[in-house]
Amino acid sequence: MSHGSGIDLGDLVALAAVVMPFVMVMYIVTIRARSRATASKLQESDLAALNMAHVQARRLEERVDQLERILDEDVPGWRTRSFS
Repeated sequence: MSHGSGIDLGDLVALAAVVMPFVMVMYIVTIRARSRATASKLQESDLAALNMAHVQARRLEERVDQLERILDEDVPGWRTRSFS
């Protein structure tokens, strides 16, 4: 089916069959790279939130310790009392 241009449909199909696997591989690699970058960003933000929660938990623990020391001095035996 040559119409004078020198390229027929069979040549285009053969060219597409050779080029398309490379294009698809590059497309898949690009998508995976983007998803890994996004996943690492999420992990970094999760780690930052976890660190903040850890700091807050430490502060609360220190406050509870201070309150327990105050109660030990002001109200001896408070731990064994029933507060219900």
